Amino acid sequence: MKAIELKSYVSALALGSAMAVYAPAFAQQPAAPDPAAPVAATDDPPQGLDVIVVTASGRDKTQLNSSVSVTSVNASVISDFLPSSESELLRMIPGIQVAGTAGPGGNANIAVRGLPVATGGSPFVQIQEDGLPTVLFGDIQFGNNDYWTKFDATVASVEGVRGGSASTYASQAPGAVINYISHTGLQEGGFVQLSQGLGFKETKLDFRYGGPINDTTRFHVGGFVKNGRGPLKAGYDVSQSYQIKGNITKELDGGKGYLRVLFKTANTQEPNYTGSPAIATINGLSVKNVKAFPGFDGRKGSNYSIYNQSFQILNREGVLERVKMDGITTKANSLGAQFRYAFSDMVSVDNNMRWTQMSGGFASPFFNLSLASGVIGSVIARPGLEDAKVASIRYANGPKSGQVFTGRYVDNNVNVRTNIRDIGSFANDLTVSGKFDTQLGRVTARAGYFYMDQNIAMDWHVNKSLREVSGKNPAQLDLYDAAGNKLTQDGISGYNNNWGECCARDYDLSYTNTAPYIALDLDSEKFGLDGSVRFETINASGYAIAGGKEFLVTNNGVQIAAITANGNRETLDYSRTYTSWSFGGLYKLNTDTSLFARTSKGGRFNGDRQTVSGKINPDGSLNQAGRTASVDFVNQSELGVKNRGAVFDGRYTLEVTLLKGDFKQSTYELTATRCPGGAGGCIIDARYESSGAEFYSTYRRGPLSLIGNATYSNAKRSGADSNGKPTPFSRAPGIADLSYTLSANYDFGERASLGISTTGQTAAIDDAGREYPGAAIFNAIAKVTLVNNLELSLQAYNLFDTFDLRGNGGVADTSVIPNVISGNPALGRTVTAAIRYTF
Repeated sequence: MKAIELKSYVSALALGSAMAVYAPAFAQQPAAPDPAAPVAATDDPPQGLDVIVVTASGRDKTQLNSSVSVTSVNASVISDFLPSSESELLRMIPGIQVAGTAGPGGNANIAVRGLPVATGGSPFVQIQEDGLPTVLFGDIQFGNNDYWTKFDATVASVEGVRGGSASTYASQAPGAVINYISHTGLQEGGFVQLSQGLGFKETKLDFRYGGPINDTTRFHVGGFVKNGRGPLKAGYDVSQSYQIKGNITKELDGGKGYLRVLFKTANTQEPNYTGSPAIATINGLSVKNVKAFPGFDGRKGSNYSIYNQSFQILNREGVLERVKMDGITTKANSLGAQFRYAFSDMVSVDNNMRWTQMSGGFASPFFNLSLASGVIGSVIARPGLEDAKVASIRYANGPKSGQVFTGRYVDNNVNVRTNIRDIGSFANDLTVSGKFDTQLGRVTARAGYFYMDQNIAMDWHVNKSLREVSGKNPAQLDLYDAAGNKLTQDGISGYNNNWGECCARDYDLSYTNTAPYIALDLDSEKFGLDGSVRFETINASGYAIAGGKEFLVTNNGVQIAAITANGNRETLDYSRTYTSWSFGGLYKLNTDTSLFARTSKGGRFNGDRQTVSGKINPDGSLNQAGRTASVDFVNQSELGVKNRGAVFDGRYTLEVTLLKGDFKQSTYELTATRCPGGAGGCIIDARYESSGAEFYSTYRRGPLSLIGNATYSNAKRSGADSNGKPTPFSRAPGIADLSYTLSANYDFGERASLGISTTGQTAAIDDAGREYPGAAIFNAIAKVTLVNNLELSLQAYNLFDTFDLRGNGGVADTSVIPNVISGNPALGRTVTAAIRYTF
């Protein structure tokens, strides 16, 4: 660590400690919470540092007395913040670094603590619902974990644990565990809310209700129904979704425990945002003055088009089939059960189980800006025939159908359809705890066993496609030779071959993860110590088939090159074991302040991304390269302070954590996104390291409440040169030095409230080292109670319509001024009105 970094860390910790020491001067001290007390029996749980940590922990300590970095955000704060997607919701948790521009369907790259995403998804972050993962791996190809969990009215809070015990209380989550915690009907009541987009077509109905059935039984049920074209004003209804979740809880033996049955049914169809063009000034590696592209403003325009709302694929049976361009779709039915019982003051047992039947799909028009001049004169390979040379481009459909296309730019990215036939699972987590009083303090010993069987069955269809560049119903473009012969059909020039032979895939895989784990915790009046270890075993089975050689398919008289998954068949039959550990200590400076330190080493298994990459032997075992790449280990160290107190007649909480981490990764990249030379399919070997700090604070004074978080990262990456030797560390792409979220709310009596919030980040670089400017998005919400229990609200996202290019893209044209680039901007100004009836 550099001296200046160390000096900054020490200064920050000293500042936090000083605030902690002097906080008692502002107010009387409340009684310290009893660490052994059960979770409070209310649907309005304690706030701030008094919240009992239930995620990736022993479930018996408050945040103040836990030696982990943990943040709990309740549902009302999330709703007022108005996140535009599931990934932007995660920006409310410090340490989680995500652009937030993926859209409501998902497919975000979720980094944590400066440890970037080498390929896609969230390899080190596990998303849970009520304590169990929705999918075992966060970076399943075309099945990222943010597809399968949607924030709805049944969620009481979202809790995030970073580092530390995430490595040992959960599998495949050395970076963080994010847990969506449900209401359970402890208090009778609920609401129904109807929301409507203003200036765009989108209607959503949210509802929840719960309460006691009798003295020992209670229930809760809720969800949403959503329909519309979305704020990017797609040409057709790209959002058609519903989700219903519920639970019934039976208290046992006078409060010694409970049995809870949970269920969910969901059928969602939501778009993922694939990017847009923009204009900017590029000077060397500096990209400045980023603005919307004329004719395609990514804040308001969509690549989803009525002229491409269905398209043809060559399916796994080798037959042309017309499919919908319906974004990211999910179908899920799950049934779970939670059992908790204290056999005595010393011994208790917890078991959490869930069976899930789940499938879905990924259909999207990826965006890539290219010069049309590069298409004219290009050659289209046709196996068995003479190559064809492109002489002209014409509109394939739309109002200009048949006319010659004369535009400067085209969108030449893929039309992709992935059928997720089965991504169901069964998971169970059993823990037995024993508590013992000693002279040093209370000792808690825990032993647990986690089991999860995860299916992953998919077939991929990645068509070569061409369309015009427009933010409003872009038309498909067809290619012709000099004799006027048509070379493409409906803008498609190839079936399943856009990324080469690797990626016309068909596979049916199963991964079984078993993990016994043990933890020991000492809690005394002034300090606490804890250690835990987890022993992971992964058994992989199934098969994967990649594409074979190209051949011609005739569609309406046009012969088009195609690939099907009839190449080499790879059989999986191997096991991999590894160990994760974590050790931490806490010092209770006083009843309002604690200092903690933690170090950990956590592993995550590289699942389906190992397939079709040369890492599996013919007998199904891993070769040496496969064994090396099969597990990525994350090393982390952290030092933090937690404090609460009073200042200026209000109450505050403060959490500051200094951190350092590193990991190595060898993974297969299937697209041209990060492959040298733009080739689809390559192995990426890299090392990553990061140092930084997390900040989270709340303040409440009468009707005013403030919440803020920030994450600073000094993230670096070392790749490999042409000889396979590591390159020097340099700034990691896609990670801003500073990202932050701030929120303020003011209640005007009982009839009205006003809230404002902002989320932003500083500059970040792309893979080529070009730096893109950061920006901040401001949001606002106003609520008015018309009559008792009837509330009208008006929400505005991106109030000032800022063009914030968070998802950095590439450079398309530097021959014009301003230069033309591409990327993923945040949504523009989006206003929604809602009426809610509470009962």
